[in-house]
Amino acid sequence: MSKNTTTHIELGAFWPYHVIVLADQISRHTASIAKAEAGLNLSQWRVLAAVADKQGRTAAEVAMMTPMDKTIVSRAVSSLIDMGVINKSASHDDKRRYSLSVTPQGTDIYVKITKHLSKTIDETLVKKSEQKNFIAALKKFSSKMNQVL
Repeated sequence: MSKNTTTHIELGAFWPYHVIVLADQISRHTASIAKAEAGLNLSQWRVLAAVADKQGRTAAEVAMMTPMDKTIVSRAVSSLIDMGVINKSASHDDKRRYSLSVTPQGTDIYVKITKHLSKTIDETLVKKSEQKNFIAALKKFSSKMNQVL
């Protein structure tokens, strides 16, 4: 590369920048709903959503599937247990591991938040008829990014 050549990214035309902005907007909106509906912060909501999606997940599995550090997941799990939103029980296979499950109170909170999110994000941003293709495209981009990493 010559000394006169400069590298410049025009953010307005750089699609990864727009993805980051959109992700931040969705996170902030989700956090405001979780706070207003149930007094949860974003990390608590993400843990609740991951466990509600698949009962029996471990904290390590939650950390792998969410964009959060293990320490943040651990704090969120502890606080959700204290709030009576999730339970933990020793795994049948390995007593050092704990499976997480949503309590009836946690289910009520989860349903309330997901209904609100569905109305404000899911139905507003992407038409139902387009969601399957949109999700497939996102998964494809994510898979390719994992190859880069």
